[in-house]
Amino acid sequence: MANFQNKVNLVPAVGLPGAYAAVNPIVSTAKGYIAKVNVPVGGFCWEDTTDAGQVNPSGSGAPLGFVVREVAYVLDTDADAINFVPAGGNVSVQKKGDFFVQAAVAVTKGQKVFADTTTGAVKAGAAGGTVSGAVETDFYFVTTADANEISVISNW
Repeated sequence: MANFQNKVNLVPAVGLPGAYAAVNPIVSTAKGYIAKVNVPVGGFCWEDTTDAGQVNPSGSGAPLGFVVREVAYVLDTDADAINFVPAGGNVSVQKKGDFFVQAAVAVTKGQKVFADTTTGAVKAGAAGGTVSGAVETDFYFVTTADANEISVISNW
């Protein structure tokens, strides 16, 4: 049984992590991918080095792409809410586009987006700089947001 609602927002959410944020074109990977493990939506993923066609939320070097919200799999959990593609589910990996994200730290419009190489989470930093445990992507923040708030990233 689900828990009872204990919070009411006075203003609707700007967007959901991993959702499309604009009508600009999007570019996906040329082939489809399957989640080797639970892969968070709204972050980055890497192709598995031993099983082609499968992705992980961790890796090294540039990520394969951004994991978008495509609810095309069964949500078979008793959790209040999930935001991941379960292992074995189809992962929609995008190479270019505008997407909603949620970063753990405050972000500023124009900052570069970094991908955490352990979790795939979105991090922020200066272009050409370094962020501990993360790799720079070709995305940048389009909007400013406080920590854990919704922001928009783009690589157009």
